[in-house]
Amino acid sequence: MIGCAALAVAQSSNPYVDGAASAPDSWLLVKKGKPWWYTTQPSPTKVALRQRAATPSEQQVIDRARYLVANRPAKAFALMDSDVVVYSETKAPADLESVYFGYSMGKTVTAMAVGQAICAGKLKLDTRASDWMPELAGKALGAATVYDLLRMASGSADPNPDSSVWTPEQFKEWSRGDLNLVNLVSEDRVAKAQRGVFSDYKPGELFSYKSTDPTVLGVMVSRATNTVWNQWIQERVLNPMGAAHSGFYVQDRQQNGLADSGLRMRLDDWMRFAVWVKRSSKEQGCFGDFVRKALSTQIRNSGSPASRKFGKAFGGYGYFTWTENPAVPNTAWASGWGGQRIGWNTDPANDRMVVTFSNIQNWMADVDEVARDWNALRSAQTFNQPGVQTSQSVPPNRPALPSDMTHEQRTEEILRELAGGKQ
Repeated sequence: MIGCAALAVAQSSNPYVDGAASAPDSWLLVKKGKPWWYTTQPSPTKVALRQRAATPSEQQVIDRARYLVANRPAKAFALMDSDVVVYSETKAPADLESVYFGYSMGKTVTAMAVGQAICAGKLKLDTRASDWMPELAGKALGAATVYDLLRMASGSADPNPDSSVWTPEQFKEWSRGDLNLVNLVSEDRVAKAQRGVFSDYKPGELFSYKSTDPTVLGVMVSRATNTVWNQWIQERVLNPMGAAHSGFYVQDRQQNGLADSGLRMRLDDWMRFAVWVKRSSKEQGCFGDFVRKALSTQIRNSGSPASRKFGKAFGGYGYFTWTENPAVPNTAWASGWGGQRIGWNTDPANDRMVVTFSNIQNWMADVDEVARDWNALRSAQTFNQPGVQTSQSVPPNRPALPSDMTHEQRTEEILRELAGGKQ
């Protein structure tokens, strides 16, 4: 019986297709939220996204993106130069009015909300989880600090194969709205220390990607600010980024937010989030400093693409954001199950960004190649520069050749090249 229970806990609640993470349309494009979810509101100061025609060199990259949308399990693809949308395309049944589930891109959203709490003086990087969650007092997870949690280094128990920590029965409860997230992360089996070969891991010692850490931080922020999580997200993320539409934030009936993945927005609002993060990374002061750290490596994702449990293409992790993608140098990535991506160039002088939504995660190597070549182009515009025309790019002329290499194989080859191992 013990073996059967352990097997049940190790199951994944998210779907796969041929071994690749999958986000079917019925999950990715939900049009109506559960009654207990929060309906996000447009910002009082909506931010306009501009458009312009592509340059000839940009058009070559756009042609390849168009090919991928047509021939890969893509649902949306956007190429941006600061707040200018140079190319944007969706594929049915997705359209411009669809509300897209960001999956774990929501972790990066949570990181920004935590940064806002820190800069408001409500939390510190060395604040312990048990300081605001007495439910964790005396448990290994309670000793983790905000800094540990932001880096997925709480030292708490191993997750399921999809990074969740609920059991199959609890996932059913969650679907019915009967699961309390505070109770979930306070359970002994979740809050206990992760076991190493010879001893338990301590907070800060090991990168271990799981839903526990962002969920705990969401609760901590809500209690430290005396603000319901959905309102903190609304006031400190959605409003300043200039959201133009309503969307959804997934939460339990007690309004504890699903801080590992909860946000669902229209494509153009995900673009606004990308622009806001990039703009913030250029600012001076507390929040600008925080965002720059969030987009830079704070802990290693050890191993090779073949051996890493999560984030196979990434050698580092910032604050709930992936870093060190050798296929696309100088970038940071919000990454969600099934191939949801926002890619930022971390060079302050380069405002190129890539946004994708997808049904299956098996074509991210192609996204990397487009992002690499898009980032290599000199930025033609700067934020708020006047005179940008409102025309979109012209139709494609030449599709890119498809690749039959897997993401892991291509990343391994790039790593060999960087190490000088390729003759």
